[in-house]
Amino acid sequence: MPSMAPMAHTVAPPAVKVPGSASEPGTSPRARRVTDRAVQVQIVEDLPRVQQLLRQLVEQPGRFEVTGIDDTEHEALQRSQAQPPDALVVDLNLRQGSGLGLIHAVRKLYGASPTGPLIIVVTNHTMPVLEAACLKAGADHFLDKSRELPRLSALLNQAFFP
Repeated sequence: MPSMAPMAHTVAPPAVKVPGSASEPGTSPRARRVTDRAVQVQIVEDLPRVQQLLRQLVEQPGRFEVTGIDDTEHEALQRSQAQPPDALVVDLNLRQGSGLGLIHAVRKLYGASPTGPLIIVVTNHTMPVLEAACLKAGADHFLDKSRELPRLSALLNQAFFP
């Protein structure tokens, strides 16, 4: 049984945990490779001030580039299909639709493909039942927006630049 470090709300789906893995607990061991360009990150959040905060946390010239910010499930899914991101940062409550619906749709779009985007949920609604639903739907990480946002940049770096 793998040792679980105290990393609140950040876990990989059980199907991809690798006992004895060199990766940090709570990170997805799926290989992420982007070699010829910055990692493309799509932000899905409905509050303008949080959109800007997430952009500031994500953008790192030459490493991570925000390709779009959407505030509805439908707009986010359209952008994901037209311009597939390497990573999605998703809030659960959106102006229209939900982040959970988006996670389901994105995972259905990519199937079991390891080339599907890394999905990081950021939310103020951190009930265990919501966390479990997000992870079951295919989210890679689940962060409490009020306490864990500073970890966002580290999770992206760990996933794409191990």
